[in-house]
Amino acid sequence: MKRTLLLVMMALSATAVAQQRPSVAEEFDFVMYLVGNSMRELSLTAVERTPLSGDSIDFLRGYTYYSAKMLDSACANFDRVSASSPLFDEAMFFAALSSAHLGLYDVGVDRLSRIVATDPSTANMTRYEMAGMRLLQRDLAAFDAAMSAIDTTDYRLATEAADLWRVRREIASRSVRRPWVAGTLSALVPGLGKVYAGNVGEGIAAFLVTGSLVAVTAENWVKEGPTNWKTITAGLLSAVFYVGNIYGSVATVKVSLRDFNQRNDVQILYDIHIPLRAAYRR
Repeated sequence: MKRTLLLVMMALSATAVAQQRPSVAEEFDFVMYLVGNSMRELSLTAVERTPLSGDSIDFLRGYTYYSAKMLDSACANFDRVSASSPLFDEAMFFAALSSAHLGLYDVGVDRLSRIVATDPSTANMTRYEMAGMRLLQRDLAAFDAAMSAIDTTDYRLATEAADLWRVRREIASRSVRRPWVAGTLSALVPGLGKVYAGNVGEGIAAFLVTGSLVAVTAENWVKEGPTNWKTITAGLLSAVFYVGNIYGSVATVKVSLRDFNQRNDVQILYDIHIPLRAAYRR
């Protein structure tokens, strides 16, 4: 009798614990609600303390970290989602996007390559995301090949696809300016390297300043001699501005290229992000 009573009590306790513990679906919906309402700190606390496990929770953690811009953690959790899970494609899309934000474009391509789309909609999205990744890599031929296979009537990506084509044209039409050419030109004629880099005003200013100092040096050399302090001072200033003009011309080309690439990368990342958010509204 005592043994039977003990077994009944244990069963009732187990039932009570099971009822108190949230299901995977409940946990998933709760955390996604927090993420969707920008409650990032609460959502992070919820996913870090959840006792549940499995593909849904791995995806949930990945998406929460992604929303909080903790991209390394997002990728680690998205990668744990198994290929048999219905959440796998979405996990790879957002893992690839996270990789792109981290500048790991090759890794992003690899993650997109893992998606085996069984429906036209997902296949179209995969090709589009791959095209964006190729454009980030500046592989224009691969971008063209991917974009040519896309159904641009898909409402989710029609506008952004046009943006990607515009960025592609800007990249292709940009004149290639080389830092060493800018440096050589400025060594021959002060300021000419800056003009080559596209900064005409700075080039003219560099020419006038450096040229004036050289003229002052020459004048003092003739009037006062090469050992006069005025000649030496003007000569040193001329040398400083001359070398600085060469270095500045090289730096101008590098900075101009960096700014151009950063501006286009931001646009590309935006254009591959928006269709995913439209396809997977959470």
